[in-house]
Amino acid sequence: MGSKKNPAARRAQKNARRTTRKRSGAPAGSSSRPRHLYDLKPPGVFYQDWNRPVGTDAEIMNKVTTTFGPDSDEALTMRFMTEYRTFYGPHVPLAAARQLDQILVRTDLGGYMTEHLGTTPEEARESMHSLHARGMLLIADDGSLWMTVPPCTPRSAPGGSWVFVDKKADAPPGLTTAG
Repeated sequence: MGSKKNPAARRAQKNARRTTRKRSGAPAGSSSRPRHLYDLKPPGVFYQDWNRPVGTDAEIMNKVTTTFGPDSDEALTMRFMTEYRTFYGPHVPLAAARQLDQILVRTDLGGYMTEHLGTTPEEARESMHSLHARGMLLIADDGSLWMTVPPCTPRSAPGGSWVFVDKKADAPPGLTTAG
């Protein structure tokens, strides 16, 4: 019998959610984790500007290609933006997402992941953006990629601040700051 029709199961699920919130330090009545990276308020220069395209992907692309042409830099940027929305939600840290792509293409990290994890380059890229979108990876101010612990999680720093745990990749040469 499903929990919708079983009051005992519903109470058990509610108590489990309450226990999770208590462990994570989240206030009562809130979800145990923010849904998007934007909600976690990551630190640093790569997370100061958040882009929020308005409209459906098709509407946005139609407007950009009509104005600038389908092969324009603007259309390429918007294609990335609409793809990033699938990972990051409505607010996209465009500078950080592009820096992550550059790290995967211009350092050994993408090749390492592909070879050692047995994935395709696209699967490795999607996995990295997914981890980034959940706050498990962040771009530091110097452009390097770090494994992180988001605030308000069991292993976060006292006071609910971010913890930078392990550097995964240096910034590619010539790509050291957001902008």
